[in-house]
Amino acid sequence: MKGRTLAVLLTLLLAVALAGQSVRWRNRLTASRLLGEVEALSLSAVRSGRVPGGMVAANLQSLRRAALLDPVEVGIPNALGNQYLFLSRFDLAVRAFEQAQALEPRPEGYFNLGKALWSSGRTAEAQRDFGLAVRVDPWLAEKVALVTR
Repeated sequence: MKGRTLAVLLTLLLAVALAGQSVRWRNRLTASRLLGEVEALSLSAVRSGRVPGGMVAANLQSLRRAALLDPVEVGIPNALGNQYLFLSRFDLAVRAFEQAQALEPRPEGYFNLGKALWSSGRTAEAQRDFGLAVRVDPWLAEKVALVTR
């Protein structure tokens, strides 16, 4: 009887674990979809040279929802930082890019952080982050030159 009880208990534990993982994956997929929509809208706005009214507010709402569903997806704070740059809210952009770098340091993250710092007038800090970005990825030097002109 002990073997059957143990088998039933293990089966129940595995079912609970599977249910938990299914919910986590559903949340991650939803967050990924929201992030993709925001990125597509933002890219379209950049290409057209104008930001449609209400787009940034809707994007911020989608990204906040996505962050709750998948708090470790580095693309979400990066996208938040870009939305804050659209709004010229450089202090919030800096915080978002710092959060992204805390999750996963990347050269383009240092570039984005430098861009937000440069825009906020914190040029010494921006130069530090631009330097890190270029040291890791020399191809970013051209982008840095465009920002710092």
